[in-house]
Amino acid sequence: MQKPLLTLLATTGLLLAPVALPQTAWAQRVVNVSPGLDSQNVLPETSISGQFDPGTGPAVDPTSVRVLVNGRDVTNRSTVTRSFFTYRPDQPFPPGPVQVQVEYRNVNGEQRTASWAFNVQQPQAAIQVNSVTHNATSNALAPGATFFATVNGTPGAQASVLLIQNGRTVRELPTQEVSPGVYVATLTVQASDRIDEGIVIGRLQRQNQTTYGVAPQRVVFSATTGGPGTTPDTTSPTTPTTPTTPTTPTTPTTNELRPRFTSHQTGGQVQGRGFRLVGQTRPNANVRVTVTSRVSVLGVVNLGSETLVDRDVTANNDGRFEIEVPAPRIPIPGTRYTVRATARSGTETAPATEITLTQN
Repeated sequence: MQKPLLTLLATTGLLLAPVALPQTAWAQRVVNVSPGLDSQNVLPETSISGQFDPGTGPAVDPTSVRVLVNGRDVTNRSTVTRSFFTYRPDQPFPPGPVQVQVEYRNVNGEQRTASWAFNVQQPQAAIQVNSVTHNATSNALAPGATFFATVNGTPGAQASVLLIQNGRTVRELPTQEVSPGVYVATLTVQASDRIDEGIVIGRLQRQNQTTYGVAPQRVVFSATTGGPGTTPDTTSPTTPTTPTTPTTPTTPTTNELRPRFTSHQTGGQVQGRGFRLVGQTRPNANVRVTVTSRVSVLGVVNLGSETLVDRDVTANNDGRFEIEVPAPRIPIPGTRYTVRATARSGTETAPATEITLTQN
């Protein structure tokens, strides 16, 4: 199969169809250019490249190659060989057309010029979900009632609402933009739709961007008939439990620099919005703590990861250190936290300690 190519006549600089060229003009060709000829919506961070194909003629003289982008000579910032060239700009291209011209000679001194253009896309503002709400907050919805979920966020996006039912199934609800940035999904509750604990997630998508938001209140659908709101949520609110007091650690050896967590153990669970980490290391040591959260619902819906903590704390005279971990942007049951700590004392650095926790 013939390669896509740019074939140019010596001295003219005109793009010519390959079938119109005499055999001598096939001596050098620029092929497999990137971005392609007249490409649209090219990312601003793109690099420019192409290959030299001498065909049956003399080879390209790499010392003669000049690469010009929008009329500016960028050869000294390009990589050029006998077979190819590539240029990566120091800064992203601005939106609009970009003109590329490559001038070169073959080893016989014959001049060639290839040129083409592509178009860089306009920058896009990041889409965001501002809030997710629904009408099944205080009272359970009974069969026959209408469930409403509303997502507020960036206008003009493609929206959907995901209903996580009792932590077992994901149901996608059709969603419409009823006004700029306001997206609504509805569902008529059926007797088979009983939900003791549901989670509502709003999803917005636009081109290559996707973002999520979660409603802070759980969803409850009752199996009892009688219309909306007739079956109140009688579940007694769970009294926040005081985290189990960890066994008082024995006084560590003063040479024990590697940090260990005394408030949590790997595989443990955390409750509520945010939690406190407590640990032990050498007295007055500096501890670098990083905490990241990752949300994956039922192993199907990946809501992404988030860095919650990335900073240094100093242990006290007893070697104790602690740090508050804020709630993630999407604090739903099943959120997985990766906690990593590294301690330093003087010129000594201890091996890192890492534990994983799960949101209850």
